Amino acid sequence: MKIKRVLKWIGRVLLLLFALLILFTLVTCIVHRNKTAQEMELLKEKGYYHPVSVGDYSLNVAAFGNENGKHTIVGLAGNGTGDYSLAARQMTARLEEDNLVVFVDRAGYGFSDDTENEMTLSYIVEDYRKALQNAGIEAPYVLMPHSIGGAYANYWSSQYPEEIEAIVFVDGSQLCEDAFSDWESDEVGVSDKMLAFLAKMGFSRYVLRDYFYHYPDNYTEEEQALGDALMLMTMDSIAPVSEDANLAENAQQAFASIVTNEIPKLYICASWGIQTEEDLIEKNQWIRRQIEINQLDMPLPKLEYDAETLEEILAAYEESRQDTIYPYAEKMGNCSVVCLAGDHMIYQQKPEECGMLVKDFIDGLGE
Repeated sequence: MKIKRVLKWIGRVLLLLFALLILFTLVTCIVHRNKTAQEMELLKEKGYYHPVSVGDYSLNVAAFGNENGKHTIVGLAGNGTGDYSLAARQMTARLEEDNLVVFVDRAGYGFSDDTENEMTLSYIVEDYRKALQNAGIEAPYVLMPHSIGGAYANYWSSQYPEEIEAIVFVDGSQLCEDAFSDWESDEVGVSDKMLAFLAKMGFSRYVLRDYFYHYPDNYTEEEQALGDALMLMTMDSIAPVSEDANLAENAQQAFASIVTNEIPKLYICASWGIQTEEDLIEKNQWIRRQIEINQLDMPLPKLEYDAETLEEILAAYEESRQDTIYPYAEKMGNCSVVCLAGDHMIYQQKPEECGMLVKDFIDGLGE
C-alpha cells in the first residue's frame, strides 16, 4: 500500500510538471507570435519586407535609395548574419542618395523562406540571380559582400562577368586553396531540425544572446529590436545550417573558380588591417567595449604592450596580409586593398568610414 501511494504521488507530480511544461510552451508560443507580428509590421513599414519568388520559395529583396541611381549596389551577407540589411544601413546611408542599394537575403535568412535544399556555392549564387531578375532589378551590379559573402561574389563574377560592374569586399573572408580547412560543421541532422522547430515555437528568444550579440553604442534601441527580430527569424531555419556545413567546400571552390579579370574591386581589410600601435589599441578598446555591453565572461585585451611584443604582433598582421590578402587580390585581378583596421564587423564599428571608402570607389568607376 505504501509503495502504491508513493507511485501515485510521483505520478501526480509528473502530471503536474507535464501540465506546467505545456502551459509554459503555450505562453512562449503566444508571446513569440505576438511579438513577431509587431516586429514584422515595423520592419514592413520601414521597407525591409519584399519577398520575390525564386521557384519553390521566396527570397527577400529589400531595396533602398534612388531607383534611378547611377549604380545598383547589392549587399551579400556574411555567414548567418540575417540582419545584414538592417545593420549595414548606417554604412550605406551615404550611398543611397545617388544609388540603389539592394539587400538579398539568402534562403532562411530574415524574411526569406527556408528550404531543405543543399546550400552549395552554385545554388546560392543562382538564387541571388533569380531573386534580382524576378524583382526587376537589372544588371550590372556592384556587389558588396561581407565575410563569406565574398566567396559568392567571386563565383558570381567568374561565372557571369557581364552582370558585375564592380565588387567591394567588406572584410571578405580570406580565400585560399585550403580556406576553412579546419572548419567543423556536420550535415543537417535531426537535432538541427528539432532546434529549428523549437525556435519557431519561440524558445529562441530565451537563448538569442548566446548566438547574437548586442549592437554597438551607435545603434538605437529600435535598430537593436529589429535586428533581433531578423536574427530570430534566421534561427528557426534549416538552410543556414546547410550553408554552414558547406562553408569550407564553398570557399575552396570559389577560390579555385576565380577567373582573373579587370572588373574593378576594392578589398576593405579590417580584421587583418592592423598596421600601427594606435590601430591595435583602438581595436582592443572596441573589443573591450563589446565585452562590457554584452556582459561576456572573457579576458579583456591589453591596451599596453612592450616594444618587442608590439613588433611581433604588427609583424604577424603584415605577414598575414602578404601571405593571404595580397595574393588573393592579385588572383582576382584589378583589386585595390585598403586597410581600415578594426573588427570583422567593420560596417558596424566604423560605418561612416566604410561608407566613405565605398562611395569614393564607386564614384570613380566611370573614370
